[in-house]
Amino acid sequence: MRHIYSLDHFALLVRDLDRSVAFYTDILGFTPIERTGSGNVAWLDIGGGDAIHLIQGEFGATHLTKDTHVAVSTADFDALVADLNAGGIPFTDWPGNPGRIGVHRNGFRQIYVQDPDGYWIEINDHRPPAV
Repeated sequence: MRHIYSLDHFALLVRDLDRSVAFYTDILGFTPIERTGSGNVAWLDIGGGDAIHLIQGEFGATHLTKDTHVAVSTADFDALVADLNAGGIPFTDWPGNPGRIGVHRNGFRQIYVQDPDGYWIEINDHRPPAV
């Protein structure tokens, strides 16, 4: 039987919740979701009904590489790149060239940024959300 899915949320383990929330809200523009409960978790709306959950805890043996990344798409890729440049936020293409925009073999543009814990975030214009 085939099931139809959509993304509800993804969760990342972080070392410092406040620092991570600041990165995802101030740099990427995600919006906090009001909730009650544990003080070591923050939920952020990334758009389109999707969310990220940031969970502060023991980072331990967490191993991060660019191959294990989260990808988001934006409707105004050029404006996002301009904002990153204006804010001095480093980004790379897939091979790791600083400040370079990559072009996927399927024709869409993509860049990679790292959050405060070293998670790789791909930002692309592959399937931009409707505006």
